[in-house]
Amino acid sequence: PPPPRPPSSCSSQAGSHTNHRAIMRVVFALLTLAATASAFMTGSSFAGSAIAAERASTSASTITMARNPLKAMKIRTRRLTMNEKDKLRISVFRSNNHIYAQVINDLEGTTLASASSRSLEAGGSNKAAAFEVGKALAEAAKAKGVTNLYFDRESASHKYMYHGRVASLIDGVREGGCEL
Repeated sequence: PPPPRPPSSCSSQAGSHTNHRAIMRVVFALLTLAATASAFMTGSSFAGSAIAAERASTSASTITMARNPLKAMKIRTRRLTMNEKDKLRISVFRSNNHIYAQVINDLEGTTLASASSRSLEAGGSNKAAAFEVGKALAEAAKAKGVTNLYFDRESASHKYMYHGRVASLIDGVREGGCEL
């Protein structure tokens, strides 16, 4: 085995320890200075600032989903063909607690009639409440002289299957005397 080393003095360890601290302070100060300088250079005409600005503009927080033009065209053409047949659109929104429906004239961009489970005394989020909302919507639409409607199950923000509360609401509209 190798011979044991003599114990080193405490003063030399303390000196090397303070040297390491001083070096770390200098390195930290240089890193801080470099970060500050790069922050000020992003607005200047340096070549590196253009790259930094491009990276900043495409960061994860600013990325947005592009709108699907084919889906938008499909929705738009369906609405145009239905408007040519003199049918107005029923738009439905379903939340966890309530269901909302409205009759929309897309040519004028106005809402002709609306109903929701919040406005009914019974309220609720079940199929019976949705059926009553459909009846109330049909009554409000007939009061405006509108009976020829179509159900828009796919809008830009949501897509509902003809099932459950949504189907019950549409059945209520039919029961109320509107054609779908």
